Formats: sequence, structure tokens, C-alpha cells
Amino acid sequence: MLNSKIKTAIKLLISSFLLTNSAQSIAEDEVYLATLKQDKVTQVINISKRIGYDNQPHFTPDSQAVLYSAMFVEGINDSAQTDSMRFDISTGVTTNLTKSTASEYSPTVMLNGEDFSVIYVGDDGRQRFSSYPLAGGKATSLVTQLDKNFADIGYHVWLNTSELLMFVLAEPMQLQRVNLSTGKSDIIDTDIGRTLRKVPNSKLFSYNKAVGQQWQMQLFDPENNKTQQSVTLPKDNMYYAWHVDGRLISAIGAKLVINSVQASDSKWQDWHDVTSYCSGSVTRLTMSADSQYLAFVCNTPD
Repeated sequence: MLNSKIKTAIKLLISSFLLTNSAQSIAEDEVYLATLKQDKVTQVINISKRIGYDNQPHFTPDSQAVLYSAMFVEGINDSAQTDSMRFDISTGVTTNLTKSTASEYSPTVMLNGEDFSVIYVGDDGRQRFSSYPLAGGKATSLVTQLDKNFADIGYHVWLNTSELLMFVLAEPMQLQRVNLSTGKSDIIDTDIGRTLRKVPNSKLFSYNKAVGQQWQMQLFDPENNKTQQSVTLPKDNMYYAWHVDGRLISAIGAKLVINSVQASDSKWQDWHDVTSYCSGSVTRLTMSADSQYLAFVCNTPD
């Protein structure tokens, strides 16, 4: 059963990152881009460079750009609205890809390479599923492929062109395998965390699950619909990313740590210290497919 403290923490985090309409209750989040050479950090830059919520970095498959979510508020008491941004690494230019009146979260490039999917917050406050062209343009609703009563969606990762793993806001939180072609969905697990990933050079996908006071990694095989346990994440952190070489990256405060999950006695080892750039804690992080870049979010108190 999910520990009550962890359950409360999940609800607060979900509220602050996805459902909050007041700018005053949002902590400062900045997206940073680290350049790597032979697995060593050679440069770190802040690519969001503004006050407010900037989060959920995602590399394009060609490793040339970073998508992320940025929240905008016109006045101190106005409701917030979030768009999907694209930062071009070679030029340093940032482009707003959505420019909508609704809020979009978790921009994720789809397997066709031409569109990206988002969690779309409609006028009714429901968190649904939509897509936009990477080149810019209008949204296409993917809600029609799901039952209209399908629960609100928090996060997602594509299994193939028609299936996804989705973090579904339920009590407790659910991991569901969803087929957009048929509308069928199956509950894979519960009490899960918010990071869903494809394991590099593998048929497996990953998520984490609350076990006691910490988060344990789980590896999901879509061929047999089975899950196996893996390593435990560092204390007080539910975020992780996969290194292209198969190691697992997480953070303790603003210190990045790495784990060779293939070994049965694997331990978290120091990897890179980014405390000179981040005065708070590293939360979300992700590595580019060419292993030349690492994007991470620094969260500091409001």
C-alpha cells in the first residue's frame, strides 16, 4: 500500500506542476542544457532564462533541439497558461510551438517524427491528449480515439505508433497501456511516479513505483505485458533519465549520480556536480540520442 506521506507528496506535486492556476504557488524551475564530451560536462547554459515555470525537457530525435513546457502569467492574480517551446541548440533561438489559449504539458515527439503529443488542459479543466505539428500549426485532438470518460492523463510515452503508456490520475495513480486505434486500455501498475521512458537499445520501457519511503525502478516488456523490478532511486527523488549506454542517471540535490543497473550489486556513483549552476535541486532530466547533451531542470523555492 502506498505510504501516506508519499501519496500526499504526489498529489501536491501533480497539483503544482499540472493543475495550478496561481503563479504565486509555483516554485522557480529553469531548464539547463549541459554539453558532454567523452561523458564529461564541458558547458552548461540556462536555455529558459526567465522567472516562472519552465519544465519537462524532451530532445528531438535528431538531438538538435529541446522541447519544454513554459508557463506564462500576465498579472500577479491572473490565471496561468502553458505553451510548448522549442530551443534550437545550434542557433540558441527559442520558438513557441503552440501559442494557444489552453495549456499544454509534456511535449513528446511522436514516432512519425513530424508531430509532437501533449497533455492538453481543456476549458473544462480536463487533462486530455492532443498533438501538434513540429513545424507549427493547429492541434489535433486525440481524445476521440479514447472513451470520453477516460480519466485525466498526466504523462505519457509512445510504445509504438498506436500504443502508449500513460500516467493516469486516479486513486492511486495508475500506469495504463492504451491503444489509440482500438480505444482499449489496461492497468499495468499503480502507485507510480511521473517519469515514463524508453530504455535505450532495448525493447523495454521504464517507470518508477513507490515502495516504502523511496521509488523503485520498474522495467516493462510490452511483448509479454510483464514488469520486473530494478534499482531503487536515490532518497527524496523520483526523477531519472537513461544514459545512451544503458546506465541510469538521477540526482541527489544538485549532484548528478549514475548507476550501472546491469550489475546485481550496482550502487549510485557520483557523476557530475552542477551546484554551481543550480542552487536548488535537479528534478527532471533527459539525455539526447547522440549522448552529446543532457537537459535538466533546476527547482528552487518560490
